[in-house]
Amino acid sequence: MGTVHVVFGAAGGLGAAIVRKLTAGGEPVRAVVRDAGKAKRLFAEPVEVVAADARDALSTRLACRGASVVYHCVNAPYNLWREVLPTVTDNILEGARYEEARLVFSGNVYGYGYFDKLPVTENHPRAALTRKGSLRNELEDKLLEAHQAGDVQVVIPRMPDFYGPNVTNKLYGGLFEAALAGKRAMWLGNAELPHDLVFIDDAAAACVLLAATGSAYGQAWHITSTETLTGREFLRLIYRTAGASLRVFVVDRFLLRLGGLFDPVARELIEILYLFEQPQVLDGTKFQQAFPEFRYTPHVEAVRRTLEWFRGRTTAAH
Repeated sequence: MGTVHVVFGAAGGLGAAIVRKLTAGGEPVRAVVRDAGKAKRLFAEPVEVVAADARDALSTRLACRGASVVYHCVNAPYNLWREVLPTVTDNILEGARYEEARLVFSGNVYGYGYFDKLPVTENHPRAALTRKGSLRNELEDKLLEAHQAGDVQVVIPRMPDFYGPNVTNKLYGGLFEAALAGKRAMWLGNAELPHDLVFIDDAAAACVLLAATGSAYGQAWHITSTETLTGREFLRLIYRTAGASLRVFVVDRFLLRLGGLFDPVARELIEILYLFEQPQVLDGTKFQQAFPEFRYTPHVEAVRRTLEWFRGRTTAAH
């Protein structure tokens, strides 16, 4: 029997992209989701769709049956991170351990805190400033300790924010929706600073590549892009490609605090606003040197493909 890939959080942006990448390569894939109906609308045969709640240990273990590689792409609303993510991560780790499967955990930059110098390498101090950053570090440490103990092979692709098909959050999906509707887009902090972003299909391809590379395990790897744009440059590219005039509403700390009086999402965004108040540039040299044939999608092409997806979504809704 060949490699069996089990993707938790398969209805989300990264999970769905990983399923698409694996399926395109002819790999057996099990997409684990909470809402099987939604997932079946996302994926066609031969993807096996399994409804399971990763907060439940038995449900998670059953979903992992026969797995060779397990991808942890489960996320939760910011206000539920502390409640949900530790339990989910424990259960997925135990499911992978029971099946003797390898584990790919999608990481981010929250654990670094303020950047000491740019570009940021993987060995930058993880001096988290926030509850969210501290939690991400706790999860990564637990997984790497399991790797070092010989329990489960773990690899951590660590990424900046991503955008692309099926990435529908307000921060990035909202930019594409606004451009297509000719409305103002919201950008946090300072739109004039360089801010790394990664196209979701590139993030997925890198995760699959790392999963297949034995020497990659036990480490974190920066997955980013080969071109860093400022927030305004990224927005200008989106609006120009959409055939719309650029309209931007920059939300600073004062406005976010004001909005947080009424909106729980805004309250949570205050905690990560520092990431938009400083330049964010990741050093992807380690990954590029290990995988010199890997090619990132230029933002021009990635934005075009993302707008096509959002157009199709809008058409389908009507």
